[in-house]
This record gives sequence, C-alpha cells and structure tokens, in this order.
Amino acid sequence: LGSQKELQLSNPLPDVGQVHKEVEQRTTFDLPSEGSDVTLADIERCYEIGRLVGDGNFAVVRECHRRDNGQTLAVKIVERSKLIGREHMMQNELSLLGSLSHPRIVRLVAHHHTHTHSYLVMELVSGGDLFEAISERGTFSEAEAGLMVSDVTEALNYIHCKSIVHRDLKPENLLVSIERVAAGICRLKLGDFGLAMVVTEPVFTICGTPTYVAPEILCETGYGVAVDVWALGVILYILLCGFPPFRSRDRDQEELFQLIKQGQIHFLSPYWDPISEEARGLVRALLQPDPTVRLTAEQTLLHPWVKAHRFHGSGQYH
Repeated sequence: LGSQKELQLSNPLPDVGQVHKEVEQRTTFDLPSEGSDVTLADIERCYEIGRLVGDGNFAVVRECHRRDNGQTLAVKIVERSKLIGREHMMQNELSLLGSLSHPRIVRLVAHHHTHTHSYLVMELVSGGDLFEAISERGTFSEAEAGLMVSDVTEALNYIHCKSIVHRDLKPENLLVSIERVAAGICRLKLGDFGLAMVVTEPVFTICGTPTYVAPEILCETGYGVAVDVWALGVILYILLCGFPPFRSRDRDQEELFQLIKQGQIHFLSPYWDPISEEARGLVRALLQPDPTVRLTAEQTLLHPWVKAHRFHGSGQYH
C-alpha cells in the first residue's frame, strides 16, 4: 500500500449538508492527517466510543459521539493485521464512499489510522440490517417490500450512473433506518463498498455471495452493473415469500450455480398465492438471465409496482 495513496485518503471528508456549520470547528477538531498515524489517545480525545452495534470478520462497528458537538455516529474499527492481502478492500471502500453522497447510501464522515487499526467514522443507522429483519419477520407485505426495493434501487441508480458496481448486494449489507414514516416501516441504506469498483469495460473476477450471484458472473462472459439488479431481484423474491428463488436441497454449491445459470423462477404455492401479478412481473424482469434484457436500476424505478409503493417524502405513499 503506497504511503502516497494513504496520504491522499486520510483527510476527513466533509460532512455533507453541514459543511458551512463545521468549517470553524474543523481546525480544532480534526486529527492530524499529514501521512502520520494518529494514536488511540488522539481518537479518544475526539470521539467517545460506545456500545457495539455490529461485528464482522475484519471489523467491529460501535456507536460513537463527537466530543466537540455531541453528534452521534458509528465507527467501523478495522484490525489492520486481519486485512493483510485485502488492503485494497478498505482502500476501495474509502475512495468510493468518499465520492458518494446520497440519502440511501451510508455516509462516510471521516477516517483515521493508528499503527494497528483503522477507524472509519460513518453516519449511524440504528435499526440493524435487513438480514436480521428477515430472520425476525419472515416475509413482508407488498407495500413494505415495494418501499425497500425503491430505496435500494435509488441507491443503485445513483452509483450505476457513476459507473460503480457494488458486487455484494445482499440483506447483510442493507442497513435498516428507523425513519418515522409510519409505525414499523423500514427504510434501507446501502453499505459495505469493500467489493465495489468503477467498471468501464466487462469484468471477469468471480466474487459475491452464492445466493445472490448473477448468472453472467458464473458463466465468466464478463459482467457490469447489471449484476446488482439481479441481486435486487433475489432480495425482492425473499422479501415476499421468505426464501430465495434458487436453492439446492443439499446445500450443494455446484447445483445452486446450475439453477442460477438456468434462471427458471417458480412461484410456489401457497407462498406466492396472495402476491400480485405486478410483483411477480417485476421479479421476472429483474431475474432475467440475459443481462441485456434485464431491467436497469433506472427502469426499475419506473416500474408500475415500484412507483405504486414509492415514498416521496411528503408523508404519503404514491
């Protein structure tokens, strides 16, 4: 990892929407970022680090508070020794997230590095992730699923317009934001850009999570942003019926990949009996094995079923 690269990435990013308020504070609050590692004491001087809100293979996420203004945030603490050979994933996340500003994407506020750990300070999304919500609830109504699909599609449309492919869209990477729209309604924000990349020509690297992987990744024919839309189709199917569209009885990955490549979708009775034809039509359009006929994120936002359940910020569903 070149020191120059670290240098250019280690400046805290502007807090979008609050830049004008914080310009004065910045000079006193910001940690040194002239390529030198900060110490844990420096970080604790600026942030009060609190309860655990999530953990993964390489990192834990804790709630934290800025000491200067009391703002509540989240901090992703990455143990650098666990990232050996995977440093590019964090560099990716930092450089890509730093260039994004969208209400349906988790915002990176700043990042700091000690000799042993990296601290990614992000907005706090307090409702857990969609995987936990599915485990708890089983299935969701069409109105709830439609709003969630709309949220994710807005995030995808935004990144796809910048030629960024996420490549790991799954419920674990969708954070539930408890916004007071109506009781119990989940809004989603897209997070974890560790596998994301700018794509200007077809990519051939196999990556992702088996249940959500698109057929063109498995066929090694080259792929682009359409793989995210396929994963969205898998998520929509799960939200509506509680299980994925392609399953191997014996959890045999080869059999699963065969089923994904064939792309035959079955709407099993009785699970799908109450679900509208419009919702099924959208599932079919998202899970098109041929990426050239699959809906784009932009087209998905215009689909009648998504438009019917979209939230327009005025306190009403449309």
